Amino acid sequence: MEVLEKVLRWAEENIKAEYIELRYENLKKTRLTLKDGVFTNFTEKLNMGVAVRVLANGAWGFASTSNLDKLQDAIKEAYKLAKASAETKKEKITLAEIKPVEDFVESKMKIKPREVDIEEKVNHLKELEKLLKEDKSVKSVNVRYEDGGGQKILLTNEGTHIEWDYNYLYQGVYVTGKKEGKLAMARDSIGAVDYGWELMTEKEPNEKVAERLLRKLHAQLNGVPPKRGEWPIVAGPIVVGIIAHEALGHLAEADLTINSPFRELIGKQIAPEFVTMSERIVEGGFGNDKYDDEGVPVKDIHIIENGILKEIMLNREYAAKWNMEPNGHARAESYKYPPIIRMRNTVFEPGDWSFEEMIEDIKFGYYVVDFRGGQAQLNSAFQVGIQEGYVIRNGEIAEPIRDTSITGVAIEALKKITAVGKDFGIETGFCGKGQIAFVSSGGPHMRFDGGIIIG
Repeated sequence: MEVLEKVLRWAEENIKAEYIELRYENLKKTRLTLKDGVFTNFTEKLNMGVAVRVLANGAWGFASTSNLDKLQDAIKEAYKLAKASAETKKEKITLAEIKPVEDFVESKMKIKPREVDIEEKVNHLKELEKLLKEDKSVKSVNVRYEDGGGQKILLTNEGTHIEWDYNYLYQGVYVTGKKEGKLAMARDSIGAVDYGWELMTEKEPNEKVAERLLRKLHAQLNGVPPKRGEWPIVAGPIVVGIIAHEALGHLAEADLTINSPFRELIGKQIAPEFVTMSERIVEGGFGNDKYDDEGVPVKDIHIIENGILKEIMLNREYAAKWNMEPNGHARAESYKYPPIIRMRNTVFEPGDWSFEEMIEDIKFGYYVVDFRGGQAQLNSAFQVGIQEGYVIRNGEIAEPIRDTSITGVAIEALKKITAVGKDFGIETGFCGKGQIAFVSSGGPHMRFDGGIIIG
């Protein structure tokens, strides 16, 4: 965009900064919420603005504006903030060097959400609600839909100029059910940046989503409370993913690694040699992109490789601090925020076990399929609510369980992994770290003989 290039040239001539970054976005966003037959949210908004980040005297300054006529003022403000911050900084910020990039990133979507008529989106939500409410146990349905599309541009004084044809869509469904006095809730989410409306019609049609939700709901309504204890646990791809993301992934974000156990464990064996955990591009991954918000190419990394803690997620600032190569993990929620280190798609890699082989010698244990919510601490302690799980008895999947969670310390649980499945699956959703980011997590089925407490 000519106005951005013109203002950047002005900034290069008028302020003394090591680095100047302009991030422009112009996105049209649609949000729909259908709750029990009533649309409680029905909005279309245009999000347009520019983020300005300036590195001056070894300190950051940030400002944003939705008025392109005020862009020079925003640059002056960011520069002023950087200089003020520099006076109080003991350690000066430097950036790892990168090769400037000029590129246009084209959307991979077949049918972009903005090309779909609003009536079709409305009918899609209504149809899903109808399918769910055909089940007499379902008492309430809440469907949330969001999509966005438009243009993103990154310009820097180093010569980077990247434009994106940027698009995404997301659907989250929450179902409440009741049976014989028992209440239960199930949730499901799908989203994509590479698939367009075809996600809703081909890959994740309403019938498939409804079947999955009702299975989760009835597993709870018909389930029994589990026996609390440290039993053998087989975790499905979605539960494996939440452990990878919440309990381990955050520890591998360089700005958090500094204060986590991972700092002293890099290069050391922390899991069996058949365990590998990655941050990488995944088919259908919600965190897929070609470049991050600093213009760094997104690279696949192995956080854990053959049981050894190998790599962490970096932006340019922390790559310089750790004397490592930046790997494309600087992400910003929107032009209103500066980019910070974030996950994209955090997954355990497949092994060579079949599911039947994993459970055949378990006399008593549990199979946990899907989670309802999760949280973790920087020591890798985690607690994850389970919304679908089953008893394993004498090598067979038996009755479902309800009202339960799993807890543990992930660094210790890693050592108790005894089998890694040959399958693979992911779930898409959001991660909060002061900002919202689209992420995926997943992996194969995995067996833990200890390290996880259920109940």
